[in-house]
Amino acid sequence: MTRFRVEEGDITKYTGDAIVNAANNHLVLGAGVAGAIAAAGGPTIQEECSAHGPIKVGEAAITGAGELHVDHVIHAAAMGDAPASDDSIRDSTLAAVALAAQYDLKRIAFPVLGTGVGGFGFERAAVIMRDAIQSSPDTETIDEIVFFGFRPEQATTLRRLLEPLGLV
Repeated sequence: MTRFRVEEGDITKYTGDAIVNAANNHLVLGAGVAGAIAAAGGPTIQEECSAHGPIKVGEAAITGAGELHVDHVIHAAAMGDAPASDDSIRDSTLAAVALAAQYDLKRIAFPVLGTGVGGFGFERAAVIMRDAIQSSPDTETIDEIVFFGFRPEQATTLRRLLEPLGLV
């Protein structure tokens, strides 16, 4: 059974199998979570992204993790050529979970997609992601999913959304 946790702070500090990047479909590591991943992980991640991209909004790609404390970065493209939306957040979340299952990744961490640079509402995006992850049969292959809130109020919101369902 998959265990869910909420963490507050910098997702690039996570130790596990993979972190998910709140990506644009061109897989350019610019600002926000993507920028933090580029800064902490080094240039090899962008080099691999450039070889994979672009992808469609709603899809995901996987790369190595450079200097991060994980083996992979899953780049979930919730925006780019189209703005972040309910559909793009759901589809890119499902694509990220499917890649985690395909690569037999057991411990992964997600930011809330589309909410920083993408400007999508944090709580709405978190609900979409929670529901998508719960609905995916691929989730059963993952031992631990951690939702990261960068700020304290984000982590509090994530706990509030997950606790009533018995997920954390």
